[in-house]
Amino acid sequence: MDYASFKVEEFCKDTDFIHWVISPTEESNQFWNSFIALHPNKSKEINIATEYIKTFHFQEFEPTINDLTNLKKRILEDIDSPIVVVNWWSRPAYWATAAVVLMVFSFGIFLWNQKPTSYQTAYGEVQKISLPDGSIVTLNANSTLKLAPNMKNEAMREVWLDGEAYFDIAKLNGVKFIVHTREAQVEVLGTEFNVSTRRKQTKVILHEGKVKLHTSNAQPILMKPGDMATVSEKIQPIQLKMVQPDQYDVWRESVVVLDDRTISEIVEMMEDTYGIVIQFENPRLLSKKLTGKLSLKSTDDFIENLSIILDVEVEKTEKGYVFK
Repeated sequence: MDYASFKVEEFCKDTDFIHWVISPTEESNQFWNSFIALHPNKSKEINIATEYIKTFHFQEFEPTINDLTNLKKRILEDIDSPIVVVNWWSRPAYWATAAVVLMVFSFGIFLWNQKPTSYQTAYGEVQKISLPDGSIVTLNANSTLKLAPNMKNEAMREVWLDGEAYFDIAKLNGVKFIVHTREAQVEVLGTEFNVSTRRKQTKVILHEGKVKLHTSNAQPILMKPGDMATVSEKIQPIQLKMVQPDQYDVWRESVVVLDDRTISEIVEMMEDTYGIVIQFENPRLLSKKLTGKLSLKSTDDFIENLSIILDVEVEKTEKGYVFK
């Protein structure tokens, strides 16, 4: 939907916009706040449309699957029941009630059919996803990806990421592709990049092409291949530095690169992607930096190899591992 060209009247008629004004959710708030940030010239029209909708607000509801099943059952029962002739059609009130019921019911079915597709991975699971527009997403462990409805036919393709994913975006007649995280919006046309959003921090590593990174409290930046941008509520403004992108997506091959990474970072990664609790009796080891690569195909092997590198003993417990 090309909301950038909408006027007040069109916003007032748009079902998704009406639903956001009347019954906002965390996801719809994120979408519209992001849209306003990208199109500040639309703020006035959106505010006017919002006031109009609130003025003429009426309660809407989304029928559940049980509601629709029960309705179908009642309809079938009515078909089998004797027909009772009642001259209700001559009364305007009945027509008005029927129209409202039909409108709300139809709107509920529309919302049911428009629910976004969602993908979720468990700890240690990596999933490759083919999107309707031809893009390929590799979703890392303990991550969630939600797709906007009708991605292939919309004027702007959008997804919402919680966790980590590698994106290979298909070019689609100049149609933008936007990845939403809690801290930022990544805007692209066709490119490859890695996005990680964990522990209230978003990291974007660009492999090829160009992306524009938007945040709510900083000017947008245009990234080039080899850039890593870090967005955090605590660290302002956007942190940008050159890296070797291949070192940040080897998780797709079940490998972790240790170069210039502290033990503390590795521990966080293991907790986030594998759900494993790792403790160190000597906290000074957490600041130690390592080099090289380790395989993650076997968690026990990874921990054993890490203990050999650190030259410390490790004990496996019910909750995880303890380095002594």
